[in-house]
Amino acid sequence: MKIMVINPNTSTSMTDHMRRELMEIKRQSTELTVTCPDRGPISIESAFDEALAIPPTLELVKRANQEGYDAVILACFSDPGLFAAKEISDILVVGIQEISLRMATTLGSKFTILTLFKERIPHKENDVWRNKLSPYLASVRELGMSVLETDEKPDLARKRIMEVAEKAVEEDGAEVIVLGCAGMVGYAEEAARKLGVVVIDPTSVTLKITEAMVEAGLVQSKRAFYARPPEKEIK
Repeated sequence: MKIMVINPNTSTSMTDHMRRELMEIKRQSTELTVTCPDRGPISIESAFDEALAIPPTLELVKRANQEGYDAVILACFSDPGLFAAKEISDILVVGIQEISLRMATTLGSKFTILTLFKERIPHKENDVWRNKLSPYLASVRELGMSVLETDEKPDLARKRIMEVAEKAVEEDGAEVIVLGCAGMVGYAEEAARKLGVVVIDPTSVTLKITEAMVEAGLVQSKRAFYARPPEKEIK
């Protein structure tokens, strides 16, 4: 099978980080492409960043359809342009946020999302509400790091993940920790081992689930919600 993983920001360093981690866990038979747009924001940390990232991301989704891929993964925890991508795609499209949040509800009674800044907390709470998962949310806690810092400063990222996740477990009753940024790829295993709870690395988990979905022949329904948009002139 062929899977395209799209990092919707333009950081080649973060994209390379994702590629290294995912190549280690993919199935031998999976042909994996990990890429990013050549224009747009260098990191996605606001609704404005998400809006800028969507058009070039959708172009890559179209390319995946044209080049015979079986699935596309949007590897940003905001799932930018996810619904639009599913509308224009005849192959499976999934977002790391939608998959990891649903998976979290099957692994414990309460989950905590680790996000980047305090200002992003209400955005993540809204995403949980939009996905109808609010009863499962223990908390959203901030790391106090930027997207690029999680990639550029791995030792600090690990330290902050441990500190903040431990508070979520002890103070909020979290049984599952969701690492709420694709830049945190590769940090889950150590945190889970030390904390004794489930820690979800959304990008890695989504890749494994996507492989299974492709193997099962699953793709988004085109009946209504993800129906292909009407053809029209765009100026």
